[in-house]
Amino acid sequence: MRRAALAAPLAIMAVAGGCKADAEPVGGNTPEACAGVAEIALTGRVTDAANILSAEQETRLSARLARYEKHTTHQMAIATAPDLKGIDVGVFGDCLGNRWGLGHRDRDDGILILVAPNDRRVRISTGTGMEDMLTDEEARTVIDQMTPYFRSLDYAGGLSVGVEAIAVQTGEPR
Repeated sequence: MRRAALAAPLAIMAVAGGCKADAEPVGGNTPEACAGVAEIALTGRVTDAANILSAEQETRLSARLARYEKHTTHQMAIATAPDLKGIDVGVFGDCLGNRWGLGHRDRDDGILILVAPNDRRVRISTGTGMEDMLTDEEARTVIDQMTPYFRSLDYAGGLSVGVEAIAVQTGEPR
C-alpha cells in the first residue's frame, strides 16, 4: 500500500455541493508521517474500530471480501475509525494499509476502504499494483456510489456497494 487512490469527504457533510475529492495523492509511508496514526489492531478483513457495523454486517462483509480474494488473489480490507485525530485521511489510510501489510509483497495489490464517520471522511487506498485496475477517477466513482448510503447512516449498505463496485472494476470473474 504505497500509494493512496482517493480521499473524499463523505456526502453527509453539512456543506452544500456534496463530495469534494482531494486531487493529490498523499505519501504517508514514513515512520514520521505515521507516528500520529491510531494503532488500530487488524481483527480480520473488516476492522470496525468505530463500531458502526453489527456483528452480522461484519460477518457478511468479511465473507464477501474472502470471496473476492479467492477469485482475484487481491486482498481488500475495510477499516473504520471513529475519527482521524487531525491526521490527513490519505496519510491515515496509507499508514494503516502498510502497517497491516495488505496485498502481496511482490505485487503490492492491497485495497483498503477506510471510513471515519465522525470526520465524515472516506478513502480508498490502493497498492501500486492496483493502480491500473482502480484509477483515482474510478475510485471517486465508487465513493460517489457509497455516499448516499452513508448519508442515511447505512454504512453496511454503502460498504457493500463499494466492495461490489471495486470487485467489478478490478476484474473479479462473475
